[in-house]
Amino acid sequence: MRSAVVLFLLLLVAAPLLWLTKQQHEPPAPRDGCPSPRPRVALCFYGLNRALRHTVHGIADKIWKPLHDACAAVDVYYHVWETETAFVDTAARGGERMEVAVGDGAAEMVKLLRPFGARGMTEKQAAFDAAFALNASSYAALDRRYAGPNFRNLMRQLESLRRVAALWRRSGVSYEAVVYARPDLKFLDAIDAGQVLAVPSKTILDPYWHRWSGLNDRVLVCSRDAAAVVAARIELAPAYAARTFLRAESFLQFVVRAHGLRVGDLALRAQRVRADGAVASNDLCLEYCSPARRDVCRGDCRRLSPEPAPLAAWAAKQKARDDAKRRAGTLRHGVPRADRVGIQ
Repeated sequence: MRSAVVLFLLLLVAAPLLWLTKQQHEPPAPRDGCPSPRPRVALCFYGLNRALRHTVHGIADKIWKPLHDACAAVDVYYHVWETETAFVDTAARGGERMEVAVGDGAAEMVKLLRPFGARGMTEKQAAFDAAFALNASSYAALDRRYAGPNFRNLMRQLESLRRVAALWRRSGVSYEAVVYARPDLKFLDAIDAGQVLAVPSKTILDPYWHRWSGLNDRVLVCSRDAAAVVAARIELAPAYAARTFLRAESFLQFVVRAHGLRVGDLALRAQRVRADGAVASNDLCLEYCSPARRDVCRGDCRRLSPEPAPLAAWAAKQKARDDAKRRAGTLRHGVPRADRVGIQ
């Protein structure tokens, strides 16, 4: 009798527990209304830091906040080159070029991205330059332009991109999308968070403007698999340079096609900002670009701008000086430069 009572009591306790274990409960919705877990996006900055102090607020408002408001968890990564001494950036105002001293850009990037919870690394640019110098002569043998500063800057940028990609790849996080961006960009539009979170596999979203002869490499939204491919493209640079001149835009397009990636339009305008805070002269016209004008904006959009061409003010001054010299009989070099380039 006693054993029967004990068995009955055990069944009385076990039955509700068994019923509870078979129930499937949805986790409670978070108070902000976002799903749990949130979709994750990696936002990556790379290269030299010249102007982040002028662009960081726009990055927060136009990139980070729209993604956060769309319930994305945004992980910020950076790789930045550390220079031995303050370097000099070239800025332009009114068509006249000037040099602006830049301080410790690496330390500045670390400080400015800290509020985002950014993870990253700084490395000596001189160490990369010394290692790359072993290959520089082979590039220069292909084309003398490969010995110039523009080529060196491109290779530094591509290597920095590869290294920042290694950071998010080692994290083990399964990202819905990866955004690569230069730190010197002033964003004119808010990023379309829905488009970012829905980017299909093997796809990159590329700005419709300033693609020139290929694809715009200033800011890219990529699926996880495509992000790994485009970030490692420096590995294909030697073979590409052997067949044609290595330009950033055409090289990116080559890599995308070689790996069978799809390309979608990214309606996100961004202007390069110089160290002094001025917008790069050939980017001013982006204010007048739109997807409807993509055919014009994929190259030189300056014809859309009501403002004079960047060198017009300088050319007008030069023409006035040359006209004065001609009237005085002191002009020795024939037709002045302003007339040669068709500026009246």
